[in-house]
Parts: sequence; C-alpha cells; structure tokens
Amino acid sequence: MKKKLLTLALVMVLGVGLLGCSAPAANSGKEENASKTETTTQSQETVAQFSITLEGVNGKTQLTQADLAALPLVEKNIKMTKKDGTETGGVFQGYALKDVAKQLGITDFTSITMAASDGYSKAYDKATVEAEDSLLTVSLDGEELVSVVAGSLGSSAWVQNISKMSVVK
Repeated sequence: MKKKLLTLALVMVLGVGLLGCSAPAANSGKEENASKTETTTQSQETVAQFSITLEGVNGKTQLTQADLAALPLVEKNIKMTKKDGTETGGVFQGYALKDVAKQLGITDFTSITMAASDGYSKAYDKATVEAEDSLLTVSLDGEELVSVVAGSLGSSAWVQNISKMSVVK
C-alpha cells in the first residue's frame, strides 16, 4: 500500500513538474518576442530625440530622425585602441554618413565639420564621409548616443553628442 501511494505521489510530482515547466516555456518565447519588440520600440524612441543644426545645406537648417526615416539603420561593431592602450567603442547603431549626406543633398563638398555640444569639432574629408565605417550613430551598446564615428580614424576623430554639421564646399 505504501509503495502504491509513494508511486502515485511521485507520478503526481513529476506530472506537476512537467506541466509547470511546459507553461513557462511557451510564455518564455512570448516574453522574448516582447523583449525584442520593446527593444525595437525603445530604439525608435531614442532615435527620435536628436536635432542637429546644419550649415551650408541648401534650404535646411535642422536635421532630425524624421529626415532620416527612409534610410536603413545599420549596426557595426567598431573598436579603437587609444594612445594609453585602453579600448573604446562597441556596437554602434546608426546611419551611414554617406547616406546621410546624400539624403541631405550634400554631394559636392570638400569636407563636413562635425561639432559637439561642448564645442569639440572635427572636419571629415570626402573620403572619410564616404567610408563604410563612418556613421551618424544613435546608440552605443544599446544606450542613446548621438555621435559621429569613423572607424578608419583614431578615437580623437569621434565626435560625441553632435549638435552641428557644417558643409565646406
């Protein structure tokens, strides 16, 4: 009698365990999808926050995410070793700088100077603007960061918190 009760109890425990495990697995997939959707939504909300002053662009004085909505959002892992040997960078999400220039009608130029809100600026020649690893970023490792990075140049050419773009013809 004790053996039957013990066997019955064991079967019930295993049954409850299996049922308990299978329900969260189904929900887990839904939670993962919800997480991905939430991340996408957060990225879109983050992207919508920037406004960059433009100089030297015909008839346009401000650049916002809405101006770039038709462009593909790209993701690139760009790392740079600083002079002191430490590494900076990570996974940047943003727009190819050459696509941004084209979208703004900037085709004939010598350079584009990028300026940060703290006054730091860097001029990018045409070859750098057109390089595959030059981006107007909207995030770094999932955190909001509106900046310009050029992987082919040193980290001193990276302009964080960009506030102004000036075109030199």
